[in-house]
Amino acid sequence: MHAYRPRPRRCLGLRDLGGWMLKHYEISVDGLWPDEAGFGTALALAEAALPQPPLAPGRLGVGFLILHRGRDCDYLVLAWWDRENELPLRVFVRPHGGGDWRAARDGESFCVWDLEVIGFERDAYVATVLSASDADLARADYLVRLLPDAAG
Repeated sequence: MHAYRPRPRRCLGLRDLGGWMLKHYEISVDGLWPDEAGFGTALALAEAALPQPPLAPGRLGVGFLILHRGRDCDYLVLAWWDRENELPLRVFVRPHGGGDWRAARDGESFCVWDLEVIGFERDAYVATVLSASDADLARADYLVRLLPDAAG
C-alpha cells in the first residue's frame, strides 16, 4: 500500500468528442502531464463508446473525461450524463511505456483521485441541470462549472 498524497490536476476546458461537449481534466502521479498524442487511441475508443446522437430525450450531450497518468498505467476515464440523471462510465487502460489501449477489466477502475473530479461533476450537474427549468441554459451553466486546478 502507498500512502495517499494529492496529485496535480488541471482542467483544459471543453473538448468536442463525437458531438459531445466534455470537460477535459488531467491528473498526474508525478507532475508530468499526460502526452495527449499517446492518448489518441484511447480517445478514439472513448468516442466510439459515446451514444449517438448526443442530444436526445433525457440527454444533453455533456459529460467529462479524465486523462490520468497513474503509477503503473495510463487511464482515460469517460463519463456522460444520460437518462436525465444517470452517469455511465467507461475506463480505458494501457501500461506505461506504450502498449495497446484496452477497456478496463477485472478489478481495474477509476481511483480516489478520479473520484474527486467525479464528485465535483455530480454536484455541478445537480446544481445546474437537475435544478433548472430551461435545458439549454442548464447545459451552458453546467459546462462553465470547472473544477479548479490543484498543485497536488
